[in-house]
Amino acid sequence: MLAGCAVLTTACGGGGDAQSTSSTADASAQAVQATRDITADVLANRDITLDGSAVIKLPAGTTTYSGVISGQGTLRLMPAAGTGTLTITRTSTFTLPAAQQVQVIKKTIYPGAGYALTRTGLNPPVLTIDPGVTLQIGTNTSADSSPNVIATSDSKNDASLINGEINLNNILNNGTIILSSAQFVLLGQISGSGSIVQAPDVWGGNSSGGVNTYSGVLALTVGQDFGSNHVAASLANAKAVLNEGSWLVWSPPGSVVTVTQNIYEAAYGNDINFHAIGPSTIVMSGVYSHTDNSPHNHPNLLDPGLSDPSLNFAKVIYRGGANDVNGNDGSYRGINIERGAGIVQWGDGTHANFFLPSAPSPADPYPPLGKKNAYINLRSGTLAFNYNGPVTLHVGITGGGGGPHRDGAVGTGNVKIMPTPGNDVTFAQPQNYNGTTTIGANAILRLGTGTPVPLNYITVNASKGKSTFLQATYSGDASLLTAESPNGLASNAIVNDGKLIVQNTTTAITLSNISGSGSLAHNGAAALTLQNNSYRGTTLLNGGTTWAGSANAMGTGDVVSNAALGLASGQHELALVGSFRQGATGQLTLSIAGTAPGVTHDHVSVAGPAMLGGSLVLNFSGSYARGQKLVLIQASGGLSGAFSSISSNGATVVAGQDASSFFVTVQ
Repeated sequence: MLAGCAVLTTACGGGGDAQSTSSTADASAQAVQATRDITADVLANRDITLDGSAVIKLPAGTTTYSGVISGQGTLRLMPAAGTGTLTITRTSTFTLPAAQQVQVIKKTIYPGAGYALTRTGLNPPVLTIDPGVTLQIGTNTSADSSPNVIATSDSKNDASLINGEINLNNILNNGTIILSSAQFVLLGQISGSGSIVQAPDVWGGNSSGGVNTYSGVLALTVGQDFGSNHVAASLANAKAVLNEGSWLVWSPPGSVVTVTQNIYEAAYGNDINFHAIGPSTIVMSGVYSHTDNSPHNHPNLLDPGLSDPSLNFAKVIYRGGANDVNGNDGSYRGINIERGAGIVQWGDGTHANFFLPSAPSPADPYPPLGKKNAYINLRSGTLAFNYNGPVTLHVGITGGGGGPHRDGAVGTGNVKIMPTPGNDVTFAQPQNYNGTTTIGANAILRLGTGTPVPLNYITVNASKGKSTFLQATYSGDASLLTAESPNGLASNAIVNDGKLIVQNTTTAITLSNISGSGSLAHNGAAALTLQNNSYRGTTLLNGGTTWAGSANAMGTGDVVSNAALGLASGQHELALVGSFRQGATGQLTLSIAGTAPGVTHDHVSVAGPAMLGGSLVLNFSGSYARGQKLVLIQASGGLSGAFSSISSNGATVVAGQDASSFFVTVQ
């Protein structure tokens, strides 16, 4: 501004005329004068009726207000000097002036799944919390009378429609909101740079719905309903979520709820409960991680993350220092996928930062090799994985493996590996759920890591540093429940449109009822039994022994064997719809207990061409007449190649082959 100019005019270098600028200044002055200072009323605990904008200038320390603010208007909380806290113990019901109300709630019915309440328009904040101000909702005592800043109806929305499920009062929070009510708190949409903190041992409950754009931290000690079965919630910009209790994440019918933040925990006893209702999806694109920067019940609102990533993959114990309050089992995290037929998806297809990094954690509630540090209870719906690189699940999915469901029950639901290029998921523990496992096109599901996996205990000592103790070593092997499993169901299925790779080193498994266009590879040293399959892709045998438990064990695609292949006990026919090729390292073992092909002796029929190689092992039982001819392989598409070696146990034979069959003659 030029010297001597109190108001910027054209003559002083301004862009407008002096009269219009002066009018603007007068209007601003009138607006300031129109803001009512209700500080004295609050300090005197008087009920207040708003009829416009108001301000409370909080003195230093804590001011407890047991009155009620009603009427129409807006309210600003500002510090008189430095910082100040306002604690409310009753419900204030004021709303925006009718002229400022633009938010409209719509109810949509989803037959069989309930209904959803959605919003159009965005009301400006009815409450503004300035930097330096803390709004504490409740005292966590009997003095609390449902404290809230709440509006569940206004001039545009009837109470019968809202049904007490949406708070129409939005808040601009540039300070801190502390949830400390012994009664339920329903929050409106929150914006601003501030954080929301739940005080320790507060069991009154709270819910957050709508589009929340605040950039601070959501710090929970007991828990929160993030949305509800009828109302969706979002956290577009929050720095992180600190979860020391139970965070209930909901997606109502017809919605997609996405949480991009990392969720951190410091001590045993926390979990995330997912409720994807009807046709809806919850997407978790961050990481559910331990934190060593935010001690239990002492939230770090600046940097709540994890400084040592190895702590996510071990049992963690703290001794001394600020984290001593975390105690044992510091890195323990739990997942409950509860009611609802929707999808809970980990990852958004743009990265390979796995949602639940953990130490080996078997499905049973009391694993024999030390305590686990994570669990997944699948009780409904679908758990999906969507990454663009390799990730490993070290947890057995079950129905009663920890937390509120520690009963050893089998899980119920589906698992899906999403069809994202590069989506490469390894299961490193036996799985204990009944349902359908789907592998999308371009995706890979690996059963087993192919290498042992350690279970470490890490002690973090404030004075001595970190020490690691090897508690046990797991094989890294995995399995799926099938119709043949003791706890399996006949309806269990695998839909494979990508790649299924078996890498177990010591645990023999059975896979059945596989359909789809994808391929199957057996790479591990442990035995694999296949039976009753219709998948159309190639079967590639590179390791261990593969047993055919039914004629259609290998589906309808081509079979390439570079390892051991045989027919399971009691199974004598293997019918291959595609081609068959046995490489130099392959070994085919056939059992012969009679002269009827496919009935009393093993027989391989190939609809396409067959190329022989590697070795053949024949195991005879019983006696056979000299000159008895036994046809073992028939290939309608033609037979080529030859076995490099033939071993016959129990009978002396001479091998022969023609254009379409391989046979032996007893000597």
